Amino acid sequence: MTRTVLLRIDESGEPLLGYSKGINKNGVITLPSIPYLNNDSKSAIFIIKFLIEPGTRISNKGTVWSNFPPNYDTYFDRQTFYKHVIDHTSFDKDYSFDIPIFKPGAYCYYVSYYSIKNDVEGSQALITTRKFYINVPPSLEINKKSLPLNSINLQSMVSKWMGSELSDWNKYFSLVKEKGYNMIHFTPLQHRGQSDSPYSIYDQLKFDPNIFENNDQVKKIISDLEKDYSILSLTDIVWNHTANNSAWLRTHPESGYNRVTAPHLIPAIELDISLQKFSSKMKRYGFPTVITSTSDLLKIMDGIKVHVLGELRLWEFYVLDIDDFSQKLEKNWNDCSDKIQPIADIPTDIKANLGDLARFVVEYCNNGVQYSLNCKRFGNSLDILKFISILKNLYPEKKAYADIKSESLNIISAINLPLYKEYDEDVETILEQLYNRIKYLRLDGNGPKLGEITEESPLTENYFTIFKGPDNEQWELANNGWIWNGNPLVDFASSKSKSYLRREVIIWSDCVKLRYGSCEEDSPYLWSRMMEYTELCASIFCGFRIDNCHSTPLHVGEKLLDVARKVNPQLYVVAELFTGSEEMDKLFVERLAINSLIREAMQAWSVQELSRLLHRHGGRPIGSLKWLPLDEFSYPIGNKSVNDLLEKVPEPNIDKVSEIAIPRVLTATSPHALFMDCTHDNTTPYDKRCVEDTLPTAALVSLCSSATGTVFGYDECFPHLLNVVTEHRSYTTEAHIGISQVKTKLNAIRKEVNQQGTDISDEHEAYVHHEGQYITFHRSNPRTGKGYFLIARTKFTTEEDQWLAPIYLAGTKAKPEFSYSLVKIGEPDESPSKFINPVPTKLETLPEPTVEYDFDKKETKITLPDKFPQGSIAILSTSVLTCNDELDKFVRTGAIEATRLLTLVDLNVLIYRCESEERDASAGRDGVYNVPNYGNLVYAGLQGWISALGNAISDNDLSHPLVEHLRNGYWALDYIVNRLDKYLPSDGVSLFLSWLRSRMIQIKNVPLFLLPRYFSLFVGTAYEACRYRALSLLSPMIRDGTWFVQSLGMTSIQMLGKMRSASLKPFEEVPSLSAGLPHFCYDYMRCWGRDVFISIRGLLIVTQRFDEAKCHILDFASTLKHGLIPNLLGSGKEPRYNARDAAWFFLQAVQDYTDACPNGLSILKEKVKRRFPLDDTHVAVDDPLAFSYETSIEDIIYEILSRHAKGIKYREFNAGSNLDSKMKDEGFNVEVKVDWKTGLIHGGNQWNCGTWMDKMGESSLAGNIGYPGTPRDGAAIEINGLLKSCLKFVNKLYTEGLFSYDTVYTQDGQEILLTKWEQLIQENFERCYYIPEDPAEDHNYDLDEGIINRRGIYKDLYKSGKPYEDYQLRPNFSIAMTVAPELFTPVKALRALQIADKAIRGPVGMKTLDPSDYNYKPYYLNNVDSTDFATAKGRNYHQGPEWVWCFGYFMRAYSKFHIIEHSNRKDVNFIYNLIGKRLEGNRKWLRESPWAGLTELTQKDGAFCNDSSPSQAWSTSCLLDLYHDLRV
Repeated sequence: MTRTVLLRIDESGEPLLGYSKGINKNGVITLPSIPYLNNDSKSAIFIIKFLIEPGTRISNKGTVWSNFPPNYDTYFDRQTFYKHVIDHTSFDKDYSFDIPIFKPGAYCYYVSYYSIKNDVEGSQALITTRKFYINVPPSLEINKKSLPLNSINLQSMVSKWMGSELSDWNKYFSLVKEKGYNMIHFTPLQHRGQSDSPYSIYDQLKFDPNIFENNDQVKKIISDLEKDYSILSLTDIVWNHTANNSAWLRTHPESGYNRVTAPHLIPAIELDISLQKFSSKMKRYGFPTVITSTSDLLKIMDGIKVHVLGELRLWEFYVLDIDDFSQKLEKNWNDCSDKIQPIADIPTDIKANLGDLARFVVEYCNNGVQYSLNCKRFGNSLDILKFISILKNLYPEKKAYADIKSESLNIISAINLPLYKEYDEDVETILEQLYNRIKYLRLDGNGPKLGEITEESPLTENYFTIFKGPDNEQWELANNGWIWNGNPLVDFASSKSKSYLRREVIIWSDCVKLRYGSCEEDSPYLWSRMMEYTELCASIFCGFRIDNCHSTPLHVGEKLLDVARKVNPQLYVVAELFTGSEEMDKLFVERLAINSLIREAMQAWSVQELSRLLHRHGGRPIGSLKWLPLDEFSYPIGNKSVNDLLEKVPEPNIDKVSEIAIPRVLTATSPHALFMDCTHDNTTPYDKRCVEDTLPTAALVSLCSSATGTVFGYDECFPHLLNVVTEHRSYTTEAHIGISQVKTKLNAIRKEVNQQGTDISDEHEAYVHHEGQYITFHRSNPRTGKGYFLIARTKFTTEEDQWLAPIYLAGTKAKPEFSYSLVKIGEPDESPSKFINPVPTKLETLPEPTVEYDFDKKETKITLPDKFPQGSIAILSTSVLTCNDELDKFVRTGAIEATRLLTLVDLNVLIYRCESEERDASAGRDGVYNVPNYGNLVYAGLQGWISALGNAISDNDLSHPLVEHLRNGYWALDYIVNRLDKYLPSDGVSLFLSWLRSRMIQIKNVPLFLLPRYFSLFVGTAYEACRYRALSLLSPMIRDGTWFVQSLGMTSIQMLGKMRSASLKPFEEVPSLSAGLPHFCYDYMRCWGRDVFISIRGLLIVTQRFDEAKCHILDFASTLKHGLIPNLLGSGKEPRYNARDAAWFFLQAVQDYTDACPNGLSILKEKVKRRFPLDDTHVAVDDPLAFSYETSIEDIIYEILSRHAKGIKYREFNAGSNLDSKMKDEGFNVEVKVDWKTGLIHGGNQWNCGTWMDKMGESSLAGNIGYPGTPRDGAAIEINGLLKSCLKFVNKLYTEGLFSYDTVYTQDGQEILLTKWEQLIQENFERCYYIPEDPAEDHNYDLDEGIINRRGIYKDLYKSGKPYEDYQLRPNFSIAMTVAPELFTPVKALRALQIADKAIRGPVGMKTLDPSDYNYKPYYLNNVDSTDFATAKGRNYHQGPEWVWCFGYFMRAYSKFHIIEHSNRKDVNFIYNLIGKRLEGNRKWLRESPWAGLTELTQKDGAFCNDSSPSQAWSTSCLLDLYHDLRV
């Protein structure tokens, strides 16, 4: 079995890095560091499932290129990329493909695709993304047993101090094993150079001949080390330099930086040689050779200025030789006049300024290359002929050279001026660097104080190694070193740096820097030799420590590590980076696949800083929130059973986080640490702090959730940093000295803790507390509850006694294991010796801390003994009460099974229910939950908790107000369970409530500090199960859809529920569709006829909730009156009829139902009992005439058509202030009629607003009460589009014998066929509505040219009360285009859509008015009163704010006409991309919305609108319509 991990790619090819919204931007994408499942060595160890959403930019002819080899035997080549074509065939399903991984290493991918410029298919350009890196760590084993990276305990050893007799090495191996280490880091075992430093390697291909007879002997020792001692091996790999006396370098000097390979270093070489000569002649010159004061040093610096810099004349490498150039200029002035190309006029402002003129001369005469330090003296020059052409342009009247000589020399001097300045700055730096370095070497207290200056100990280090080659030619090769705060990506020996000249390199005179060049061809011998060296080491050792990694050219490290991993695929690679930047660290880690970065506790300069390091490497905080997929991914449902969902991954390899079968998600994490208490090249506690601090620092490091390590001698309490060059003594072989015995116990604890889990990221938690000299460290496994508690009293310096107050561990029992103090009992013996002598110390066993457990409070009190001096530790084992692996599994399992009886209405209760809905169900008693310092949750159900917890879980934000609240009590648990009692009886709710209650009872037993963890697991598991159940009950399009489609589909459940105050029926409680939450969910404001029938297709038909769709159709149909569907249903008791468009959206919904529902046409014969008599008489709901007769839906359809044909005219029942306090009297008069010249329906007046743009003025202050913001009287374009759609529908049914009516009667009593009516509209529609782009075509249309604002569009209205309103660009035309595309000439329609796309499409919704319109007011502030007539009290509701539901219709029309215009297209990705990029704002909004829905509207350009309903039914439904259109 192969593990699968999920990698999501966003629209630009970037990895969507797992689940963390607050993810570390400098994290590295790393696969889990866990044992492999496959025993077959050639099987894939992982599969990466790449997931790409449809419609993203990269899916347009996109290809993912990755360098993962396709099988085990194919050699990994970083430059060989394999092709994975992004083959999207649907817009509603994610595209995925699998890439198997067979070996660890550094891999990458990139994406190529075609960008679409200006939405024009022909203007596509190939785009290639940057490379994105993925690291695959090795799976280490010791004698076939897995060694997780966090279980590594490493001991560094310098081989030359282990002795030359191999028989002695076994003694050291025994000591290392006894202390509990499982890996030895060997400094290089190769033949050392003349300095005797292990890092100055004489011969990379041979091991130390003083110890080893041959290379095979090394191989056997390392093999036996694992077999006999259960210890793995790691060695330094040194790629950057070789010993200065390496014999092979004499025959291959091209492997270094010298005069030939790096001529830019010639000035630095001459400076170094001159300094060496000065050093040897100092006594002759009369300068002190023993520096005892800064006065001595200053004298020497004066000598350097005279005898080195003065004699060197380094300025000659910078400037132009004026005398030489003047002679050449004079010679060429007359001789080459025929070769001079005239120059165009030089700008006057340049002529007027000598400095500008000098820069112009350099630019022109040197092909744009600016002068700087040259490798030759007076190497900088000018093109003589070009310079002459400039002079002749400047001084045309001067014919002889003598006449312009002075001017020409002035120009050359001006050119030289900045070069002299550069020289001066460099010399100043040279002197400063020399002064500081000599001072450090000879005077500083923290320096080596080298003593007298001699031939063997020169004034300063040699920057270059000088030798004679086989041909007796002298070579000077640059030595290696490092630079403070240098850019690691810049080779400081290259021409990009002057570091060697400026003496900025901290040089290693015994090491020659190796020059690889940019490719193997630049230095073939060196590359060949170093690859052979790398292969040799990789064949022997289990791991590499890359020496001087930050100075290793990346391409060199990549190639050589690839060579190493070919030999040893499971190579463990560590490095210590000194880049000074986490971003730069990331670059090295991901490019080289460094598995662990070395960090060091001894680098801490204070106890507080040590505490910070422990926080960083100790593990996740105790009580961390466990990640679950929640609502961040599409659920893999399809037709799977519950059992198919459960991951069948054997424990304990990967923790099964969820019952939802979503693969583990790749995320970016901080580079893994190898946290060492002290490295082999840093100061010991004795020198840096106090020797007693050895014990507490070692104990603290040992408990960290990382690989850990130390240097041999730290445990033994060696007093000083050992110099790898000058130290020749051997390690002591004495056992049980220093802290060795305690280290054995600490490493045993590490082994025990790390064996409890293999997941580096999740199974190790810690709490670190710093208080003065004390650090307490609690390491705990969140699943098992087992852990260890450490009290460490540090000793950075000797300080006054500090008392530590008793420590209380809530909900935890503790047992003392051991307590020790390290006591210094003498000073180290510094006399000459064969062995390195430790600081005399002893381990003193301390009394155990007093541990008292309070059964009532369920807490442990720990009190330190009176004697607990600095340098002491106490270790206690801990167990968290009632917390164990079984509880963890219990909470996370069984939820999906418990949902099996839940209906969608049940799920509305469990997942959603806003404040008003919850109070409706409880007669006002219960609302949503209030979290202190956070506020009310948006829902009472699970979504409310997930919306609040989501970011906290992603970011592991333990300071989140809800997390803080959970730590204070169990109220939230009680609320989640107890609120469901009011929704009983329900078999589904009852079963799921049993699951919730059983888990709640168990969780209440855990300590409060762990409650957030278990609460998030509890709520998350419940939510996932309910979401899964909900999606499984919806249509295949939703079940199989993308995350976005599934989340849109979930709003169907969000919006449809039972309400006591808002049923569809007056005398029966049935579920009803809310227009939006929370504004439109309660009582008569819940069910709006228009909103319901705009939403019904997406929320109920597309989701295949056919029964609920049918109920809404039938129950609204029963309330038909005046030929209209009510605007407000009011449960059918007192509906209000003031909507002219609701009936037409109703008829479109009937049509959509018959198209999509199995046997959908049968609804036409369904009978409904009519709320009102046919003569429109108003009767009370309990009047005998109410519901006294019935008609079929077929009759209802015809009644709507016939009543409109005859004309509708009435005054609203109960008109007046009781019905609408803001409407003027005339507004209650409703009139609708047909203009039989065109067939178009006209209606309304200037005092009412019968379409969806229905905002009435409400401000007394502004005087707009009773003035509709958008009356839209006349022939509204969307109503007539819906009319045409209906006529086409019924006429087709009539021809098929499925509809009984074919004729209506006009207001004059004339008979007219429905087909004739349809024909009239078809013939007149564009004549009435279209505004041509070309004014020459105006005569073909009914236009008033004087008030046209924008051309190429369709009018919003025809013959309205204010003629200019006809010509306004609004989004309503796209509704007509969607339902009746046949009314539009495709080319005109597409052009109109493109114009609207630029003019009124926002990132989330559609501007409700053209921004170029005088009335455009894009900010809706309903609660703000003012004197502004247009905007006071939100009168501009539809005058610019961007409505989201219109966006769905617009995109449906946009896609429809693009498809019509590209009907021959085989590749749909172009259209998918056009649509996909326009949906980015909606996807972002839905992902970030706590309401898990799309808002009603936004302000200008998608800005948040506080007065908008945050989740609106039609906003999501219309996008589901779009996806359905594209699917079918």
